[in-house]
Amino acid sequence: PSGCGKSTTLRMVAGLETISSGELYIDDVLANDVDASKRNIAMVFQNYALYPHMTTYQNMSYGLKLRKIEKPIIKNGQPLLGVDKNLIKELKTKIRKTKDSTLKEELNEQLKAALKNDQVVQTKLVHYTKEEIDEKVKAAAQLLGITELLDRKPSEMSGGQRQRVALGRALVRQPKIFLLDEPLSNLDAKLRASMRSEIVKLYQRVKTTFLYVTHDQVEAMTMGTRIVVMKDGVVQQVDTPSNIFDKPVNKFVAGFIGTPQMNFFNVKISKVLRSLQIRFENGYVYKKELTSFRNIDESYLDGQEHEVILGIRGEHLIISKTGLTASVEYTENLGNDTIILAALESGQEFNISCNERTILNSGDKITVNFAPKDVHLFNVDTEETIYK
Repeated sequence: PSGCGKSTTLRMVAGLETISSGELYIDDVLANDVDASKRNIAMVFQNYALYPHMTTYQNMSYGLKLRKIEKPIIKNGQPLLGVDKNLIKELKTKIRKTKDSTLKEELNEQLKAALKNDQVVQTKLVHYTKEEIDEKVKAAAQLLGITELLDRKPSEMSGGQRQRVALGRALVRQPKIFLLDEPLSNLDAKLRASMRSEIVKLYQRVKTTFLYVTHDQVEAMTMGTRIVVMKDGVVQQVDTPSNIFDKPVNKFVAGFIGTPQMNFFNVKISKVLRSLQIRFENGYVYKKELTSFRNIDESYLDGQEHEVILGIRGEHLIISKTGLTASVEYTENLGNDTIILAALESGQEFNISCNERTILNSGDKITVNFAPKDVHLFNVDTEETIYK
């Protein structure tokens, strides 16, 4: 959700914010103190951040013109060899900073070895040539389908075209990591859907890490290979999209992922012989074989009643002849689907998502049922799942 620390985390990875605690590794190299310009990271911002007075070509090439890359020093047709100056500088810095005598001794040994090794290829920092820049910009433009926009300025382009240019500017860098900070939030719904697929295709082509910040769960579920769900700066769950949806670790994750939002009921559960009995506030008792539920923690199966929170998604509730009794508040016709807002006698509201058009009126009485495999159960105090 907004304010949970997504963009701050992204900015720390980029080097734009200071990391106050913890460690950041990029390619197994500790990067906490590495300058932002040396992390080889490209960032795509929510508001595109294009230079308004420059054409697409100039916007995409500007970063390359400023950037220097390491190239071997050639002498008499052969690479020049010598000691690794960067490694020596790094070791000297570590020796100066460390207070551990054992570690300092180890670093001194490494420094001696580095000073003796004079077979390292020497490099120098040089700018890209015009030809190299031209090749990179045109290749990225072709990949993103914006070749015809290379001579246009941002004011002459639509939001989707500007976002492609912003992606192209990041792409030409060939970075180790792409950082995307809610890049689609300024686009309309139809364009967001098409740009989602464009970014996924781009990810599949360039085969590098994308770290994508969004509060839109549809973007996360459709684009992510792994999702990190955060709340108040704390990671709640890191998992695949299907596991986030099917096996949420707590009530927050369960309620945050899924449309419409998961329904929650305060219930009492108990083991009765080989069955699990669920008692709702209105007195309705749901009873099924214990083996048909997921693996519940044994401490809840001691024969006593335990207060828990039951979660069930609207699409897993079905209108049937027997079950939990409720009355219809109103319905939302979405074409092929219908969302029914219903309420128990206590006034607690919940939603039902039907895969068909349902003609129901406000005040109609209905009964709903569900399958044991679709039930989520959470501790009433910690709100963590009680499934193993």
